[in-house]
Amino acid sequence: MPILNDLIPPAVLTGFVREVPGPATWNLNEVLPDRQVGDIEAAIDVVTRTNRAATFRAYDAETPIGVRDAFQRSTVELPPLGQKTVMTERDRLLLQQLQTGGFNDTPLVEKIYDEAATNTRAVLARMEVARGDALVDGKVTIAENGLALEADYGLAADHLVTAPVLWTDATNTDPLNDLINWVNQYIDDVGEPPGYLRVSRQVLTNMLRAESIRQLVSTLVGKPTVVNRTQLQQELDAHGLPTIVEYNTRIEVGNSVVYPIPTDVAILTPLNPEDLGYTAWGVTSEALELASGQNPQLSIEDAPGMVGVIERTFDPVRVWTKVAAVGMPIITDPRRLFVATVA
Repeated sequence: MPILNDLIPPAVLTGFVREVPGPATWNLNEVLPDRQVGDIEAAIDVVTRTNRAATFRAYDAETPIGVRDAFQRSTVELPPLGQKTVMTERDRLLLQQLQTGGFNDTPLVEKIYDEAATNTRAVLARMEVARGDALVDGKVTIAENGLALEADYGLAADHLVTAPVLWTDATNTDPLNDLINWVNQYIDDVGEPPGYLRVSRQVLTNMLRAESIRQLVSTLVGKPTVVNRTQLQQELDAHGLPTIVEYNTRIEVGNSVVYPIPTDVAILTPLNPEDLGYTAWGVTSEALELASGQNPQLSIEDAPGMVGVIERTFDPVRVWTKVAAVGMPIITDPRRLFVATVA
């Protein structure tokens, strides 16, 4: 199908789709930030740093030779994703019938922008689900539309655990002690504490109702039935534990409703998200088409990222609005991810 540039220039529509926001609750790009990659592969650079000390030497003795940190590079191929919608022959005629005073492209242009925004949000939604997939077990698994892919970033077994007593057992569980143990292990492996604890509303409620937590915030007037969130965070702060971030997003994928972060887990992530990984957005074939030829519609520097295009067929007459992307979440340092099943 030929790409149109008369209704909305591709560079303009592409600029538009890249500015379409997803809902504020789709915020896992705070954990794995968006990054433009000028390729269809993303590099994973792993540097194993060891705190080695230099040595003293005698005067006139040769300075000892040091040992470099270990470095390893691997790549992950970025799969394509996207969505397109069609304006049928009948849809187009109905739009024109709404006009008076002759032919007017305005309704068609407005409809294309609306559909581009819808398709963009669909792409953002699918990437949010993929980010959650990566954060839950250190893997991205995709099996749809003929694509079977698993990117395993190597989350260690001792960073994928289950609470000794599930936090749903308000009488016997001890969430604070669990977190202390997990954070201590995180520090041992990474050298610094995690910055955030991501949990669902359900998990947060279980923490607030835990007998052990209620006992900690007991006052002279008695033990509270339920601890409030401020009191809980104060206890976490007092023990050098991370800040709670609540996440409850649900997204429809196919005919199913998916929780990008399941409601039964607690996830520890670093204070600086760049330390854990990123979400790679690569270069689509559509972007290459727009950036090539005698009159390129898109600069090669602007090629990485989502692209919006309009395509037309003539038998039957149809106008397609497509948003295309290439990308995937990448975890570069799985030691900085800790996942616990707690409910």
